[in-house]
Amino acid sequence: MTVKRLQGVSLADGHTLQRYWQSTPVILDRAVDVGVLVPDTETLVQILTETDLPSRLLTGVEGSPFTLEHGPFKSFSAPKIPWTALIHALEHLFPEYGEIRQSLTWLPHWRFEDCMLSWASVDGSVGRHFDQFSVFLIQLNGRRHWEIGPQATDETLIVPNQPIALVEPQEPMTTWIANPGDVLYLPPNMIHHGVSLDPDCMTLSLGFRAPDAGALLEGALETFDSHQQHIRFDDAGRSISGAPAEILASDLDKAKEAIIRYLDEPHVLEHLLATRVTAPYLEIDPTQELEEQNVDPLITSVTQWELDPGCRMAYVNQTLYVNGERIGDQTPADLLHLANTRNIKSDDIRKLEGLWRDTIIDLIRSESLVPSENDGP
Repeated sequence: MTVKRLQGVSLADGHTLQRYWQSTPVILDRAVDVGVLVPDTETLVQILTETDLPSRLLTGVEGSPFTLEHGPFKSFSAPKIPWTALIHALEHLFPEYGEIRQSLTWLPHWRFEDCMLSWASVDGSVGRHFDQFSVFLIQLNGRRHWEIGPQATDETLIVPNQPIALVEPQEPMTTWIANPGDVLYLPPNMIHHGVSLDPDCMTLSLGFRAPDAGALLEGALETFDSHQQHIRFDDAGRSISGAPAEILASDLDKAKEAIIRYLDEPHVLEHLLATRVTAPYLEIDPTQELEEQNVDPLITSVTQWELDPGCRMAYVNQTLYVNGERIGDQTPADLLHLANTRNIKSDDIRKLEGLWRDTIIDLIRSESLVPSENDGP
């Protein structure tokens, strides 16, 4: 397999990129204008030491043991050996990162996980590894040398005694040096190894959600209630065969049939997926929750509202889910529009009644719905 390099293709070009999505890596030359996307290092130190955003510090190089520390850190100074600081969920602090994600309109918003920044010294790396989800890697500052491929398999050897899951070196499909504005797309399970070539090398990672079967089945257990207890293992017409303690292949088939009958119950599968993909990546408490009596005057003073980057909203057949919770069915068009565009006008809020108005009020009070930039009281 060769890795194609495309020019003149932006992240918004779904017509082109859907050919590679979840299947093959691709390189996009100068696909992003990174001029306003590069944070200063003082800001990054403040984030590492003064916020609760998930962060890690990795030191080491391939062929030797890595060390791993988790933030938040009491203080931060650059280690003397090659290092990489990883900061997750930066869309909460940098709206411009969230805007990049929203530009990928050819993918549903609920597929998005978070924006992670890799900030590294010369020779800094997180090691040779693979992810079980798709990722776009946007080079913001400095250069990074990439070895891409091959695809991980069940036979891929994991390096023992490392604090993170690393794989043994093997011949890559291609090597490449990323410059600011370049983008590397990697499908799930594609081995990759990126090494910083410059001080303050920064790479922004757009990660995507891929709920595993275990998480969905866990959700099934959480949603199973008394009215579904009629769905049971059933072996009517069982033939007389097998030893007394033996579970037969036919028994396993009957167990599978019971699980499938449960998943086929009305709205069950919808609920399992929608609650998982709308669960917030981070639970962030509002700085000061608004009193309900203060919401109406605020709505009057604001023209346009937008969802906070951490708020997750999706719908199935007009049933609305917000932040991992089912809200209700027959969702009004204005709330479906909010889910799709992440914006709503105060005039449209005032049209809402009952449950739907209460939903908006709760979002405003919890700062999940905030005045649009340059539009406030």
